[in-house]
Amino acid sequence: MPSITIYTSENHKIENEAFSEFSICLKQLTQKVLKAKDDNIHIAYLTSNIGYGRPIYFEAKLRKEVFRNEEVMKTYIHQVDLLIEEKMAVKARIRCFMYDVDYIFAKN
Repeated sequence: MPSITIYTSENHKIENEAFSEFSICLKQLTQKVLKAKDDNIHIAYLTSNIGYGRPIYFEAKLRKEVFRNEEVMKTYIHQVDLLIEEKMAVKARIRCFMYDVDYIFAKN
């Protein structure tokens, strides 16, 4: 964890090369701000039909840690917002969800 999913409408889809660059920037940001380990980060990019709302929806699910306090999360969300605006030229809806380690069950 963190598990990050970016949902985008067909009109705002970015090409594979641009997404690769975006993913690297997002991974580095996640490591720096959230102190996530490289092998724990998962980023998925899904093109979807968006019936209503912003054309890009960013969702991060992560493990609750003492160092991921409100200020850290505000910084992360702000930096993600700037990155999406820079790379995709649109304002996204951004949501982060933290889960207590006692309620996370995973494999691989």
